[in-house]
Amino acid sequence: MFTIVEPEIGSTFTQVPWDVHRPNAILQDLYWADYRLDKTRPGYLRYYNVGDKHAKGVSCFVPNESLSKENTPCYFLPRGTSLPEGLAFFYTHKMKLRFPPDIQGALHFVIAPTIPMTNENYEQLIRNLDWKICTLKASAERMSELISFGNDLYGVEDFRMKKLYWLMEIWHAQTTYAMDRLRANDIHTWIALNKPSFEDLIQHESRAYIVFSALAQMNVSTPASQVTESKYLGDILGELEDAFGWKSTEVGRSRKNKKDDFSGNLNDIVFALVLSMIGYILIQIFFFN
Repeated sequence: MFTIVEPEIGSTFTQVPWDVHRPNAILQDLYWADYRLDKTRPGYLRYYNVGDKHAKGVSCFVPNESLSKENTPCYFLPRGTSLPEGLAFFYTHKMKLRFPPDIQGALHFVIAPTIPMTNENYEQLIRNLDWKICTLKASAERMSELISFGNDLYGVEDFRMKKLYWLMEIWHAQTTYAMDRLRANDIHTWIALNKPSFEDLIQHESRAYIVFSALAQMNVSTPASQVTESKYLGDILGELEDAFGWKSTEVGRSRKNKKDDFSGNLNDIVFALVLSMIGYILIQIFFFN
């Protein structure tokens, strides 16, 4: 249970309202989904006004008090920390996370620009925030797989959401970013518990953008031989592009000189491919017979 009152979506803060966490905040480079380019001003990022429900920025979260602890790298901004001019926190949605022994919650925020700035300036401002070291297990780096149950998809009538549930398992297995694992956990758990339709996903723009950014990255790295995975990725990406006007083609351009999010070791890659095959077999058994 939350011990804090959930703010309205789009609520904006220039002082940190609660201890706000982000795995690898100082060590990790930004990647293309952490910002949106301003198409009217080449070289600059899109910026947002107070209360904007569509703000895009660096993900961070406020955990509830029940999250267990472990020696896992994480950083946080203490409550009351003032953000520098040009940055603000925007609240997006309440996360649902399955960690042993129960469902656990967190509030998801983005740190987004509020004035014109370049990508380099934005990245430097994020790194220079007063990050403190913590050992919160919520970074999920030690979780090798998502928690799932055999009845997770009972009641999920939209086949696109069944495909997305499976794709979130692959994303969780492939990505080397702890924050991505948290977001995969959130989408995966949301599908299992809420039984949403694809239209419900469209109504949750913050979750839809997380899904879009994940699938766009996966689409760049998925071998053509993975026919089923590629088809599912393409189908869902296409629908999200049509609904919001986002372009997955921006991924290749903005990932230059960035660390490959899916450059894990050979064991990780083999595991992801095996998971892909298992998922395909299960989908054929349960949804086509």
